[in-house]
Amino acid sequence: MWGGTVAPVTVTEPSHRCDGCGATLGSKDELDHESGAGGRSWYCRYCGTAVPGIVAEKLSHRRDGSATDRRS
Repeated sequence: MWGGTVAPVTVTEPSHRCDGCGATLGSKDELDHESGAGGRSWYCRYCGTAVPGIVAEKLSHRRDGSATDRRS
């Protein structure tokens, strides 16, 4: 058997680095969105660069533990 130590696994919060300005986007508050016939389009609130939909949807559903977070 191998007797080495195992490094702890860390769980990171979902985030995305904006391709336009380099900001770390970590919550829905840092995104703007437009609803259209083809669905929603998401943008960096700081510079307006498009954010991939799958990334934006994950950030928009993130639980932040704030008083306005109604997800249980």
